[in-house]
Amino acid sequence: MANRRFELFEYRHILVRVRRGDSDRDIARRRLTGRAKLAALRQEAQSRGWLDPAQPMPEDPEIASVLNSVPRQVPRSSISTVEPYREQVREWLAAGVQGTTIHAALQRNHGYTGSYDAVKRMLRRLAAERVVKATTILEFAPGE
Repeated sequence: MANRRFELFEYRHILVRVRRGDSDRDIARRRLTGRAKLAALRQEAQSRGWLDPAQPMPEDPEIASVLNSVPRQVPRSSISTVEPYREQVREWLAAGVQGTTIHAALQRNHGYTGSYDAVKRMLRRLAAERVVKATTILEFAPGE
């Protein structure tokens, strides 16, 4: 259920249950959302007065504008540990140096402490960026 995309009607349903007095644990147990996301939603709804049963439920555009304006954090782990050495790795890849040798050279020459898998991921990304040389098929009749 992690990192799944929520639709607006699901947020509305969660807000209705929170307004009704359901606990975070009950809502999470019914697999509507996790407790961490629910806590953030409850805090945002509380600050806007959406949880007051005397007030009408907010309209969909209002809910959508608030939920879309909440900044999403980019996890630290999404930035490669090999990124500072990208140009050097690109040169080695163009020269035909193997990934294990690149990893060993980074450790030896630059004090790199990351894993070989991080180097492999970088090599895959760099290989996908490389331009493939165009080839032409030459056809000849027999004996030409």
